[in-house]
Amino acid sequence: MTQTGPVDPILASVLQRRVDAITKEMATLLMRSSRSPIFNEIGDLVTVLFDRHGRTLGQAEFAAIIAFGAQPPLEYIIDYFGDDIAEGDVIVHNDVFTGGNQNADTGVYVPIFHGDELVAWAASKGHLADIGGMTAGGYDPQAREVWQEALRIPPVKVYESGRFRKDVWDLIAANIRLDFVMEDVKSMIGSCVVGRRRLTEVLDRYGVASFDAHMDYVLQASERQVRAEIERWPDGVYRGESEMVSDGLDKTKRYRIACEIRIEGDEITFDFSETDDQAPGFTNMPPASAAGAVRIAFLMLIAAGGIVVPTNQGLFGAVRTVFREGSLLNPRFPAATIYGNQMCDDIFEAIMSALADALPDRVTAGWTKFLSGILHGVDERTGEQFVTLTVFQRNGAGAMRGHDGWDALGFTGTAGQMRAPDPEMFELSSPHFLEYHEYLPDSAGAGEWRGGLGTRSSWRCLGRDEVGVTNGEGMESEGATPPRGLFGGHDAGLNRMRVDYPDGTVLEWGSKDMVELPPGSLVTAQSWGGGGYGDPRRRPAELVHADVLDELLSIENARDHYGVAVRDDLTLDHEATTRLRGLAREGAAQ
Repeated sequence: MTQTGPVDPILASVLQRRVDAITKEMATLLMRSSRSPIFNEIGDLVTVLFDRHGRTLGQAEFAAIIAFGAQPPLEYIIDYFGDDIAEGDVIVHNDVFTGGNQNADTGVYVPIFHGDELVAWAASKGHLADIGGMTAGGYDPQAREVWQEALRIPPVKVYESGRFRKDVWDLIAANIRLDFVMEDVKSMIGSCVVGRRRLTEVLDRYGVASFDAHMDYVLQASERQVRAEIERWPDGVYRGESEMVSDGLDKTKRYRIACEIRIEGDEITFDFSETDDQAPGFTNMPPASAAGAVRIAFLMLIAAGGIVVPTNQGLFGAVRTVFREGSLLNPRFPAATIYGNQMCDDIFEAIMSALADALPDRVTAGWTKFLSGILHGVDERTGEQFVTLTVFQRNGAGAMRGHDGWDALGFTGTAGQMRAPDPEMFELSSPHFLEYHEYLPDSAGAGEWRGGLGTRSSWRCLGRDEVGVTNGEGMESEGATPPRGLFGGHDAGLNRMRVDYPDGTVLEWGSKDMVELPPGSLVTAQSWGGGGYGDPRRRPAELVHADVLDELLSIENARDHYGVAVRDDLTLDHEATTRLRGLAREGAAQ
């Protein structure tokens, strides 16, 4: 929109922060009023304000892969309804073939009017515990088409001009197993209504024309800031790749995710055209989700340079993405895609490996790919069905120059913002007993800056007819590639997961497997850490010693990987350390 009248930079900053505050209030309301632990404990959601054209003005992203997947559906909604948008409309959407990022990630979109003029949109989007399909929770490695995974919801009004559409509401509810899911949708609607109310107050105070002009200024300033940063990066063409092991149907199958990055002046293109063709099962990624994964990696590169930019549409004005139709990252209809969000790890790894030499101060070493479980069955305490996610399984982030990797950060797709559920809430909301959840010693890749630590967890299953589906990668039992260290840093390890059944049999649980979990089954998971950055023998001995004292690093690995000698009484042996590191330097010189 063309700016009208003078723009006050201070007022623009105030309005930008006000928009951000509104989206945070929307998120707080959604989390505190919802019934699902996926919302109120984990925070697998986003709340957003858009302008009338569908441009992102601000968002409160708890799950970044969902956050950056909220805008494409609105583009489709605006085009789909055209002039048939009225005050009081509430639109629900989840369809991955009309802009959605995952069918379980369902969005609510509410137009905001000022007088008779459509001026903005409020949206909330989150992972619903069930959305129909052939399996509770939606995750089934045997799924081969979208209808087996979920109820497809193209844009549909559940409120029309303020009138509740009971017929539409009941149609959706009839295809969902868990009653509380529709209560969560009510919470999503409520959060959007609060967003509409708060933004209307701002428009009443400053006027629509002034608000539009100042937000245009904010978006343009964000884009200028990002373009100036990209212009400092070396022009060139850079290539990287990652590998996905197993597609849920064939554990031996390997798929290549290939990225060509072109930096040209103040623009950057992420081209995944050489990525392998789509899979027959559920390990495909819709383009909205793939674009969100690219944005997550890009923002980490920007942030590593100390650049702080508001999360709005201007962030990505200089970014182009290419996903070949028929590939893993843009599958043809009616492909199954429920696993797609998880492939953020693969996109992230391909981008970081491509830019390692060009931007050594910005990239991270490899992250252990995330692995969690989706559990569903019947809770004997209530007689009701349950669906729960074991996202307390947390892997470590890769290190970067000047910084150790974050410990137990988790999934790249949430950028560390999605929370692990409280252990007691996990036990209260589903029939499980958590035996332990703690850091996994020796799981961090050694380096001058070490990788983040992973975790180990174990829980006992107590439900009836319980079934579990693993959701992730990086499995030792499947021969996956470990997260790589950078510039002399060491690789980290690989995930392990097993089930000890009540009859004494043991199962190595794969990365995309569905298994039955009879009462008394004990699940044990090891989620490994991130790769290291730089020569481990340059790491200050005091930091290595501190990890030994904290029981995060063994005496043996301190000696073998870092050249740091720690005595049996846990004191640091300075002389032996100097000697070990001197011998290592002599060996390297030879």
